[in-house]
Amino acid sequence: MGGRASGYDSRVSILSDREIAALARGNPPLIAPFTPRQEGKPSSGLGSFGYDLRLGPRFLIPEGGAGLILDPQGTPAEAFREATCKGTLELLPGAFVLGESVERFAMPPDLVGLCCGKSSYARCGLIVNVTPLEPGWRGRLTLALINASPLPLRLHVGQGIAQIVFFRGERPARTYGEKEAGGAYQDQVGPTLPR
Repeated sequence: MGGRASGYDSRVSILSDREIAALARGNPPLIAPFTPRQEGKPSSGLGSFGYDLRLGPRFLIPEGGAGLILDPQGTPAEAFREATCKGTLELLPGAFVLGESVERFAMPPDLVGLCCGKSSYARCGLIVNVTPLEPGWRGRLTLALINASPLPLRLHVGQGIAQIVFFRGERPARTYGEKEAGGAYQDQVGPTLPR
């Protein structure tokens, strides 16, 4: 046996710590601010094949109210209240908030990033939902944070919240800003509601 599977493309690869660090020193930097080693608990910074991003201080917290509906085609701003936290934020059982990453990302046209939750938070029942970082996208990530546990969950601002794994492939025909949908979340600066 041996050999390569039919259709294998050697141009698709996962980025190692050395490749991520080199892109973080580029212009524009892939990740800013960039931490070249893992620090803190939950950890943040550069890993072997990914980067642990930190939870920023700004949140959008659902308020609810009569007649308010969350809708991906446009959610009314009055459905959420803005909050800034410096230390911790406690998330009640079954609740969710929109958070932000500390880091800003500038994705090259031949790179995609996939985001996963961190193991320490996963063991506490936290679900981190983030869409892929598409080729050509720029901005801070909006993080949907859901407490799936039956107990309150403490989120630590400024510490690691999720990990991004980067993949390089051939440049797509259309990057994030070039697609028909128009790149609605290009250059977002904090937690952003559906547009």
